[in-house]
Amino acid sequence: MKQINSKLIIFSILISALLLSACGAKATADPNQKMTEIAATVQAQLTQSAPIIPTNTNTPVAPTETLTITPAAPTNTPEGAAATSTLVVIPSQPSGTSDDDANFVSDVTIPDGSTLKAGEQFTKTWRFQNIGKTTWTTDYAIQYLEGNLMGKDSALTFKLAKNVAPGEYGDVSVIFTAPLEPGVYSSYWKLLSVDGYYFGDVVSITIKVGTPTPTIPGLTATPVPTATKKPKTATPTVVTPTEETTEEPTEEPTADPS
Repeated sequence: MKQINSKLIIFSILISALLLSACGAKATADPNQKMTEIAATVQAQLTQSAPIIPTNTNTPVAPTETLTITPAAPTNTPEGAAATSTLVVIPSQPSGTSDDDANFVSDVTIPDGSTLKAGEQFTKTWRFQNIGKTTWTTDYAIQYLEGNLMGKDSALTFKLAKNVAPGEYGDVSVIFTAPLEPGVYSSYWKLLSVDGYYFGDVVSITIKVGTPTPTIPGLTATPVPTATKKPKTATPTVVTPTEETTEEPTEEPTADPS
């Protein structure tokens, strides 16, 4: 800024000197043209000596890449499924506990896909065969693993009703209460030994809660017996011969002529 001020002062002095010389001397040239030339010269000097002041230039900025998150495809959640379900952690099976084993045989009650009324209490029974080496006592149980259908009053464990020896078949039951909301509900269960270890096949149950479709027994038409006409049989007429009485002639006595 000090350098610019000094240049302005010099410019002013030059202008004053030129004016004085113009007044004292003979006008040999156009003073206006001379002033214009001097001003241009001074302006050029000022421009060259002026500090370079950076100007704001609009530098194009590369656009920031926007991360677009594509939502994952929705999963098929069963209708009526709860938001969360209890998960039972299965303990690792230690060595030496392979004497307990079971095969699932059949569903005794409530086949998968059965429709039940909301709030209805029911009993699901599975049939197993003991293919192990130990007898299942009434301290053995079946326990909930996962799903949105737990036992009645949210019970997770149900003990066996009777002992099952190796090779025998045993029925294992769980009492349920159908949820109040319509939908499809299911859960998985497994046998639990007296030592607290799972064994055998995993079994499941799947039900629908709604209004069961009433089953109307089919009407069977009872055949009406038709009257059959028996052919008439000719009854033979038996003619009983009547006994004819023949009158024997009566002998009339003859008169003795003597």
